[in-house]
Amino acid sequence: ALRPPLRGRLRPELTSAAAAASTAALGAALAAAAAAFCAGALAGGARPPQPTKRWRRLRLVARCAGGDEGAGAAAGIGPGGEGITASAAAPAPAVVVDPEVIALREEVLVLAAASSRGQTDDGAVLQRCRRAIEDLERENPTPDPAASRLLEGQWRLIYASEDPTRCSPFFWALRKRMRGISDPNPLSRAFFGGDDLLENTLAFTDLVPIKTVGVATQRLERGELVNQVVVGVFPTGESKMTTTCSYSLDPTDPSVLTLTVQKTQVLGASLAASFIDQFSFPSGEFLGDSARVRMLVTYLDDRLRIVRDADRQAACFVFCRDS
Repeated sequence: ALRPPLRGRLRPELTSAAAAASTAALGAALAAAAAAFCAGALAGGARPPQPTKRWRRLRLVARCAGGDEGAGAAAGIGPGGEGITASAAAPAPAVVVDPEVIALREEVLVLAAASSRGQTDDGAVLQRCRRAIEDLERENPTPDPAASRLLEGQWRLIYASEDPTRCSPFFWALRKRMRGISDPNPLSRAFFGGDDLLENTLAFTDLVPIKTVGVATQRLERGELVNQVVVGVFPTGESKMTTTCSYSLDPTDPSVLTLTVQKTQVLGASLAASFIDQFSFPSGEFLGDSARVRMLVTYLDDRLRIVRDADRQAACFVFCRDS
């Protein structure tokens, strides 16, 4: 029998049995695709077709959803995930999660992938994804999540309520620093429907058609958070926008981490980064008192982490453990 908080909310197809079946089905589908991929490479020497967006999305869901580890292995998904070396941080301690919550967690994973990290124009999909995230937050299995060792490790962004670059605490602090500064340009105020200078500037950059946002990650370890987002701008190529923060438990709330932005770097091999690679911008000094921001941890288990800007809780970001 379902526990009272979940009774009547989970659809029949999201029971624990169905969740296990769907994970196995994903593994089988990916295994078949991998076999066909190898067969094509051995048969004629022709270059096999490149992975589609749907393939990459299913692979991410299979890696994050949990359940049958054999299915992931059959699909060629290593236990450490892509890009994680043997020197990655040790696995976090496990937490007991009810089967019904696991099913709800899987729904979040599937909808996050279907919504392209929350960036789709499909309003119905976005609404379902937001509702599923809020439902999962109410079932957080980890007491005092900001004090838990489960926070440590490498995490990959799978959903953002706004542009994925905004998962960086630098933008949280920048909003505090520039709060109340009006946009002096009447054209941008009319076009974007607001008079906040920073928000209008960010809205403009989000509309740049030659900009792409790639993988976004956060690594938390021993009081240090490193946020990294791959950003590409044609024709300069891709760079890794990297922000380093210190973090500590908020003494007044065991669900909140206090972050202090220290520095921001541009790393990578793009044309732009070749001139400023390894350049460290002392963003903490520029931000002043605004460099300190608060991260509210609303859900945490050994696979998934949901956080919000404590001072702007509409800003929601979902991360899947990457190691």
